[in-house]
Amino acid sequence: MKAKTLFKILPGIMLFIFMFSACELVDPTNVTNPQITDDALRENATGGTASLITGLRRQFSVATNSSHIIDVTSDNYFNTASFISNNLDRPSSVTPFDLTLPTVYHSYQTLNALVDFGLSAIIPNDKQTTNDQKGETYFYKGMALVILAENFSSFPTAELGPLVTSREAAAQAVEAFKTAFSTTTNASMKINCKLGLTRAYRLAGDKANADAEAKAALALPSAANYVFFAQYDAAQLTNTPYGRITTLTDLQPLPRLDFLDPKFTTNATSIPALKSEEAHLIIAEVALVNNDLAAARTSMVSAVTVARATVTTFRDTDARTNRPNDAALKVKAGPNAPALSGLIQKRGGTGGTLVTVYPVSGTSVTAADINALTTANALYKMLYLLRQEIFFLEGRRMSDLGIRLPVSIRQIQTNTNVADGGPGTVTVVPAYLPSAGNDLDRFTIDAATATVTIATDMNQLIADNINSVSPFLAR
Repeated sequence: MKAKTLFKILPGIMLFIFMFSACELVDPTNVTNPQITDDALRENATGGTASLITGLRRQFSVATNSSHIIDVTSDNYFNTASFISNNLDRPSSVTPFDLTLPTVYHSYQTLNALVDFGLSAIIPNDKQTTNDQKGETYFYKGMALVILAENFSSFPTAELGPLVTSREAAAQAVEAFKTAFSTTTNASMKINCKLGLTRAYRLAGDKANADAEAKAALALPSAANYVFFAQYDAAQLTNTPYGRITTLTDLQPLPRLDFLDPKFTTNATSIPALKSEEAHLIIAEVALVNNDLAAARTSMVSAVTVARATVTTFRDTDARTNRPNDAALKVKAGPNAPALSGLIQKRGGTGGTLVTVYPVSGTSVTAADINALTTANALYKMLYLLRQEIFFLEGRRMSDLGIRLPVSIRQIQTNTNVADGGPGTVTVVPAYLPSAGNDLDRFTIDAATATVTIATDMNQLIADNINSVSPFLAR
């Protein structure tokens, strides 16, 4: 090769070599920094608990976003056209292969695993950890376990671990809440822990402790009208139920519950996770089990008083296609139930229609309605109607119906302790529930009488089978 030719191409060769070397220099996969190895981070986790708490709060909000999916599996909502599984409207059809299940199951298991990692690897090595941070971490452990226990019959609580029953998980949640309460100094977190304990003891079937903790929760300062929320924002983590129900109108409520819809009015609206009303309702349930009807009435009236505290409005553009959309319509909760007015709000129209909204708790029940009841059966029916309305769109109704979902297929395929067809891998649908298709959601409209009739009065069905429904009675 001539010298002139070599001189001409040499700069290009040098540039290529430089660029190749530069790529090697900036490739992060080839960088080794002994200060940021996994072991180094675990041993020098100073300040890491603050990030852990941020992650726990976010993951709890991610998990709580699945509340609308759980409500579809109950009689609260009907799935009209969303991307979530149509099988959810037919609970007996749900299998571990259902692609919607991981949204619920894995999000709470992720929260549980994140807590365990924090307690084992971050908090012990972070000298800056405060008691409030440690208490909050245990609080989220309790919440993860109690919500898993409400929605699944059996599941592992440790990676690749053995199955535990929902009651065993509730007992674990009790211990987590107790530790959280004794550790934290934050007044609001102490209320959270007491309300969580109340919920966990109820799920475990322990009426004495559920009653005691409910009363202890309400006795704390600022607990009379208290709510703990999962938080959202418009930019980073939006309220998913708002999008599906308000923007896309993919999900429609049971006509009996139309007045409660929509519960959330923006994609940043917080979702209630714990609130004072539940303490009153649990005290009422214990009183009913003890056959103290007067005390049960008093506690239910207290729940109604708290529930009506927050009301706002929303301009709704949903025209309710093929659904009741006339405020003049009356609704019967079942074929033999009375026809009630005021349960359906008119929507749609040019620019939408202004409707009443209950962002925390709403109910159609009045104190007079409760005080007029004289039998245990009627009061049980009222109690579960109150639970249905007050916890609307919070993912609680499916559990009250006794339905439990199976763990996801990934759990079955990767955990040798979980056998396909065994405990925890099949949907639990109690025999007292309607068995045909989507009977939980069926209704008819009689134009002549302007009446909507729900196919099955589920709260009456619950009352008639209370020995199999109430955690304080069922075994």
